[in-house]
Amino acid sequence: MALIIPEKISEILEDVITIRREIHRNPEIGFELPKTSALVKKELSAYGVDEIICAGKSSVVGTIRGKKGPGKCIGLRCDMDALPVLEETGLSFCSLTPGAMHACGHDLHTAMMLGIARTLCDMRDKFSGTVKVIFEAGEETQPGGAIGIIESGAVDDVDAFFATHVIPSDDNVGLIGIRKGAVTTSADEVKIKIHGKSSHGSQPQNANDAILAATQINLLLQQIQARNISPLDTCILSMNLIQGGAAINIIADYCYMEGALRAYTQEARTIATEKIREICKGIETLSGCKIDANISLGYDACYNDEDLVDLITGTLGEENYYILKEPMSFSEDYSFFGTKTGKPSVLMFLNAGHAPGMKVSVLHRSDCTFDEDAMKYGMAAIVNSALAFLKE
Repeated sequence: MALIIPEKISEILEDVITIRREIHRNPEIGFELPKTSALVKKELSAYGVDEIICAGKSSVVGTIRGKKGPGKCIGLRCDMDALPVLEETGLSFCSLTPGAMHACGHDLHTAMMLGIARTLCDMRDKFSGTVKVIFEAGEETQPGGAIGIIESGAVDDVDAFFATHVIPSDDNVGLIGIRKGAVTTSADEVKIKIHGKSSHGSQPQNANDAILAATQINLLLQQIQARNISPLDTCILSMNLIQGGAAINIIADYCYMEGALRAYTQEARTIATEKIREICKGIETLSGCKIDANISLGYDACYNDEDLVDLITGTLGEENYYILKEPMSFSEDYSFFGTKTGKPSVLMFLNAGHAPGMKVSVLHRSDCTFDEDAMKYGMAAIVNSALAFLKE
């Protein structure tokens, strides 16, 4: 690859790998990350960042000021939390915590961000303005850690946000995937409670069948994408949990449904939430059941700012990136750094291969591994892009 990799990054790669393995051995879940947070603060202090702020439980924000004077402020964000997964990689540095694993690459994200901070601290004389390195806790647990950081005021002065997410890959390790517009979906929870009236199975006329109402609701929900959302847009609504009934000869007086709603645009998200409520109201009238539909809005969709994408692709060079043909189907609370602050943001994806001798896996799986060499390319992409942004 012809990507300009600052000499400093090559020099510190082994240190970054050591940090990554330490974090991987000691995964922490949710918002309470005492070991990981302490490691981050210790390293940032050793690098000589200008300021370290604890923002929202275990989250940390470090500030690096350029020596060329005042200028723009860029926020570089990573996530630090692990998942409740029992690791099955067999790696020499596998998780020492039963039932917890870094199966989404957040250990690489954190280690890379520390490497980026170290590099930029040593390059202060090369840029003006300010860099804020953001280490977020609780990304995997709604409502996520981003909101706490934003509400703390620690990133009020940031002009734009950048982030990278590793992706397991068969080849092209180190390439950056990027696209303009939507790159991830929103993520909302749908919970429906159906209160009916029980009766003997032989006397349905005396009952308000909660299970029948649930099946009618589930069937009608499928028409939202088919008949209410533009065929050029996408809405994913799947009811993945249905519980109800007590015995084969008793008509159920209660049924509970739970599912997930994902969309790439706010328009599709709004239409879907409205239609869910309308469908439940209609079935309530037809069935005689009382139906409570609760839709909990979760993460917003991530939208990549067009100007930032142009800046990054122009900086990286065409041989070092590829345009994603379609957005990812998962969700990220990184979206809030854009939607809640009104500032431009961009999320890139780093082809991170897989561990030598192992097959490529997928995120969140117990055998998910990465090629640690990919980290130098991820660090270089962010460092070069950040310097380009501050130079504009």
